[in-house]
Amino acid sequence: MLTNVPDSPIASLPAFTGNEAAPVVSAQELASAFAPFVDRYLNAADDVWRAEIGRRQKKIRKGYLKKRLLGWRQAQQRREDTVVQEYDRAWSKIDVSTYEIGGDLPRVAPWEWRGQPMFASDLGATRVRQVLLVRTLEKLRPRRVLEIGCGNGINLMLLSCRLPDVSFTGVELTQAGRAAAQDFQQQAEMPETLRNYAPLPLTDTTAFRRVDFRQGNAAELPFEAGSFDLVYTSLALEQMERIRPQALAELARVCNGHAFLIEPFRDMNDSGWPRRNVIRRDYFRGRIDELKGHGLTPIWATNDFPQEAFLKVCAVLAERRR
Repeated sequence: MLTNVPDSPIASLPAFTGNEAAPVVSAQELASAFAPFVDRYLNAADDVWRAEIGRRQKKIRKGYLKKRLLGWRQAQQRREDTVVQEYDRAWSKIDVSTYEIGGDLPRVAPWEWRGQPMFASDLGATRVRQVLLVRTLEKLRPRRVLEIGCGNGINLMLLSCRLPDVSFTGVELTQAGRAAAQDFQQQAEMPETLRNYAPLPLTDTTAFRRVDFRQGNAAELPFEAGSFDLVYTSLALEQMERIRPQALAELARVCNGHAFLIEPFRDMNDSGWPRRNVIRRDYFRGRIDELKGHGLTPIWATNDFPQEAFLKVCAVLAERRR
């Protein structure tokens, strides 16, 4: 287990300290949320850790060089049809049993936090992001919330049952993602597997049935300007580098309060292996300051939570100023 995680608020980045709108998130909450999906904790000098890191570096190097040489080709670019094909398959394969605590851990990869290496599943990261989202919403108390790129709806399902008085909407590019979410809504109550998966207690286990799921494109959102008090993304802009300006402009257009973006901002991936990995994957490369150009003023940010070894994510809270 992580031994250097005090029961105190997580650290914000130096440029974003002391803001009144900042959520209060306990580092211990995040550690507890992630722990069930850790396969094992290691030492950076362990042979198994070094071997896996080396194997992944070799893969990243190969893909990075290929992208540098052939990135101008459309086939090498992460365009909408590529994302749709990849995530249509992904959402069609995921069911409730995927989120079972104590089950087999799929897709274990190298993770780290505060100097502690570990092999873990990204299902733990979804729980960590859920804590960040809940604490942010509890602080800001929005009435209308939109998730852009909601996938199969897992974030919204859990949020709605924690905060049933909030009106939640999700927009998803893929037909399979929206279908998975709406099929899940046919159940009368949140199943026990997801009640256990929720990192914080739920207050209304039927509220997920009221979430409004839409299919749409982030570059042309099907909502009127200022429709939502809070708009958030969770590793959705990650997939939108090719439409980054349009997606950010649309996000800002429909926002009438705050935006909360949990994304691999370039500020966290500007050098070394994370930078090569982002280029290899053709992922989001926007900087935090870029939000200002769309009327979104960053007021708080943190990267103090478990991170993939080769892709660093930052949670950024911004205020919409017209």
